[in-house]
Amino acid sequence: MTNQTKTPLPPGADVGRRVVCAAVVLINGNGNDVMFTGARHFDGAMLRIIRLNPAIEQAFEDGISRNKQGFIDQRGVFMTRTEAWKVAQAAGQILRRCGGDDANGGTLYSENLY
Repeated sequence: MTNQTKTPLPPGADVGRRVVCAAVVLINGNGNDVMFTGARHFDGAMLRIIRLNPAIEQAFEDGISRNKQGFIDQRGVFMTRTEAWKVAQAAGQILRRCGGDDANGGTLYSENLY
C-alpha cells in the first residue's frame, strides 16, 4: 500500500458525486416505494432491516422482479447499476474489475468498490 498525502478540502467544498452504498428499491405499485441500503445488496444487515417488517419481507419474497437494485450517492439519490458505474468511474472509485465493465455501458457491482 502506498503512503499518500491528501490535501484537505476547504469547508463547504464540493467533492463531486460519489457512490456511497448499495440500495434496493421495493416497487409496491401504489407510489410508496421503499428503499433499503447496505454495504452489499441483500447482505445480512440489509436482510435484518427487511425482516423487521413481515409485510415488506413477504412483498420481497412474492415479487422479486418488482425490485430495483442499484446504489445511492452521498445525497441519498438512487442510481441504477449503470448510472452508478458512470459516477464511480468518474470519481475514481472502481478498485476491482468483476465482469460488469461492458454490460449496458458499465454495470456497477459492490465488489468493484472495495
